[in-house]
Amino acid sequence: MKIKNLILSLVFASSFSSAIYAEVEYSQSLVVQAQKGDAQAQYDLAEAYYQGYNTEQNYENAFNWYKKSAEKGNLDAIYALGYMYDLGEFVDKNNMEAMKWYLKAAEKGHLLSQYNYGFKLEDGEDGIAANPKKSIEWISKAANAGLAEAQYHLGYNYESGVNVTQDLNKAIKYYQLAIAQGNADAQNNLGVLYQAGTGVNQNFGEALRLYTLAADQGHDLATSNIGILYENGEGVKQNYQMAAKYYEMAYELGDLNSLQYLANLYETGGFGLKKDIRKAKEYQKAFESSDAAS
Repeated sequence: MKIKNLILSLVFASSFSSAIYAEVEYSQSLVVQAQKGDAQAQYDLAEAYYQGYNTEQNYENAFNWYKKSAEKGNLDAIYALGYMYDLGEFVDKNNMEAMKWYLKAAEKGHLLSQYNYGFKLEDGEDGIAANPKKSIEWISKAANAGLAEAQYHLGYNYESGVNVTQDLNKAIKYYQLAIAQGNADAQNNLGVLYQAGTGVNQNFGEALRLYTLAADQGHDLATSNIGILYENGEGVKQNYQMAAKYYEMAYELGDLNSLQYLANLYETGGFGLKKDIRKAKEYQKAFESSDAAS
């Protein structure tokens, strides 16, 4: 059975500013407050420069104002410095420097810092030794304090048995916590469990509901998984035309494997889809030349 479970990849909360905090646009009054030494104004000004809110995006100015705010103890600014070192934005990428800033904020309860610190310890990176035990401790701190990304990540760990003893009940628990906050990755992965009947009673209707929630947020694998339900006739009437529609949408969202699925559908045809060998060959060729085939 082909079902797509999201494999955890190195994806930080890249919209760490706008996703969590209110957008504060650049203004002269904000500059004045920042220049007077107001730590929050300094952070907000850095955000405006980083995101390009009502001003030209400028990572150098963002970094400098984050640093001023961080020196006054602003945890969001401390995290932001770690993030910029992590990605190499304006400054050279430096994992050790990133970890230094993440830990500083993590120890004071900053959830994204706890998560990213734990994430980088999971497999280790250049200059950072892997420490699975510490990784789980920090990710768990963030998850249990309510960070959706960490809840999803911990759910994945428990589902797959990565750095913890496999425990599907805990996996489902953490996926559900993340889903309550709208996390699309968790919606997809719990949908996979329902489709396969792993750790839960098999329920194609619930799988479809969860996939749809994630697909509505632009989740490529969930979109493809809806196509799989239509291809297999699981919870819906078997319909290759609908399957092809969702595979095409999934491909447009970035799921390269959907090219292979489209090739297979057009090669056989049926269930509302006209057989088309030319299209099948085109999709197969596109798949074979994609990264997914390597």
